[in-house]
Amino acid sequence: MMYHMRKSVAHLYLFMVTLGILSIFISCKDESRFVEPNYVLRKWASAIQQMNYREYAECEAHPKSEAVFREMYREYFLVDLMATEIDAPESAEELKDAEGRRYLRRQLEFEAAAVSRKGGKQNGLIRGSAEFIKYIDGRRAKEGWLLSNRTLIHVPR
Repeated sequence: MMYHMRKSVAHLYLFMVTLGILSIFISCKDESRFVEPNYVLRKWASAIQQMNYREYAECEAHPKSEAVFREMYREYFLVDLMATEIDAPESAEELKDAEGRRYLRRQLEFEAAAVSRKGGKQNGLIRGSAEFIKYIDGRRAKEGWLLSNRTLIHVPR
């Protein structure tokens, strides 16, 4: 009886160790590549919510004018913004802009809830994509990753 109990405990222990190792391998998906994109997206969403043009411009590679910014986001703002897919940093493509400044480019996909400014109610889901770029040289080289060429799709709910 004692032998069977020890054998069962040993099997249970072996099962738990195997399960623990398996969960480590499954959960070791590289989440670190989402840290900076989520930071930039949250700062961008906060700037839109507060209608803070300065912060918005800090997140954008090519910010619109303040008047255009205010018109674009006068009816809604975004909450719970989160990157859902981002190219790995090592796969970033090196390109040049119109002025010849070099930059790295990655593709970014994200989702957020759209909230109406009038009623404060969520009125759907926003799915978006953007280029996530980082200047290598030029005056913006020290600003980190920036959003560019955004596409937003509103999914009413």
